[in-house]
Amino acid sequence: MRIGWAVIFGFMLLLFYEGTIANAVVGPVKNQLTPEVSIVLAEFGLFNPLDSGEQVFIPSRIVPHNENQRYGWIVFLDTKKPTIKWREEFTLPAAPAIWDSAETQGSQSISEDKRVSILNKEVEPQQGLISHSWTVAPGDPKGRYIIRVIIENRLEEVFEFDVY
Repeated sequence: MRIGWAVIFGFMLLLFYEGTIANAVVGPVKNQLTPEVSIVLAEFGLFNPLDSGEQVFIPSRIVPHNENQRYGWIVFLDTKKPTIKWREEFTLPAAPAIWDSAETQGSQSISEDKRVSILNKEVEPQQGLISHSWTVAPGDPKGRYIIRVIIENRLEEVFEFDVY
């Protein structure tokens, strides 16, 4: 996934300006994982394309049920570790028509009832950023979705959102 760094840093500056994360950054470190990794900011939202081809991230808890709408999470870490392990547990309100994705083959398992995807990744943070996105596909159910992101084997963030 490619997100324009100017867009991301502009978003962070906006959050600082609005005071949304000022306390998390200035005060005690949020969600201390280990001395090597801590979370500075975690957000869920939409990834929308610009005319330039870059993706803009828009925080949201509502995902339009429009085919090809991208959505997902971003997490900014304070770390010097070269790689980060994360696990995503993605629960849908009902089984989708398909879970097929070339990106997740080999690293994804699906529950027996087809409602939960578990994805394990090890990635190189890009200037402290890790992220993952999905795309609304035909046959995806409407309703409440939950994504649990576990970083370095510790539960860190839970994102609940609605697809309508």
